[in-house]
Amino acid sequence: MVDANETALLQGARDGDLTAFEQLQALLDAPARRFVRRLIGRSDAEDDIVQNAFFALYKNLERLDVGEKLRPFLFRVLRNQCYDQLRRLGRYDVISLDDDSDDVDRTELAVDQRPQPEESAHWLMLYNEVQMAIQRLPELQRQTLLLYTEAGLSYQEIADAMGVSIGTVKSRLHNGKRNLVSMLHPDTLYALDVAAQGEPSDE
Repeated sequence: MVDANETALLQGARDGDLTAFEQLQALLDAPARRFVRRLIGRSDAEDDIVQNAFFALYKNLERLDVGEKLRPFLFRVLRNQCYDQLRRLGRYDVISLDDDSDDVDRTELAVDQRPQPEESAHWLMLYNEVQMAIQRLPELQRQTLLLYTEAGLSYQEIADAMGVSIGTVKSRLHNGKRNLVSMLHPDTLYALDVAAQGEPSDE
């Protein structure tokens, strides 16, 4: 579902209101940075990646009809720039972005696993176990899961961002969730209250 506030700010930005674009950038900055950190970890390149993505967004405002393509466009640019950064560092082997073979092993990307200071030791252990399991997912499943959970994109937005069908998105989410659960200890699943593992809903 398209956020009404994002749509209003996008329309204002398209009409030449610089303040509207700055507000739009402020609204999307946090999820953009979370996504970058989940793909490449903490990096000195983070600011440049995020700023370049928003610059690309600004230069392409006219292409983004009433907000429906806003987040898919932004996260597609972020995703590609993260790949470029990892390639420069020699930490990423090139894979086909159109490859839907989710059972193929992918090169693992760094994940920021530093614990939050306010969390208890027990929950830190569970958190770290889940993050390590996510890191071991096949790459396209992991990216789809991050776009869904971290970036909050809808199925259609993920499909647009990754250049695939909604059916492929649902399949990757389902397989990613199943694989994630299979890697977690039963006690962890119990603690997280994972009672059933079904297909993603159509909501």
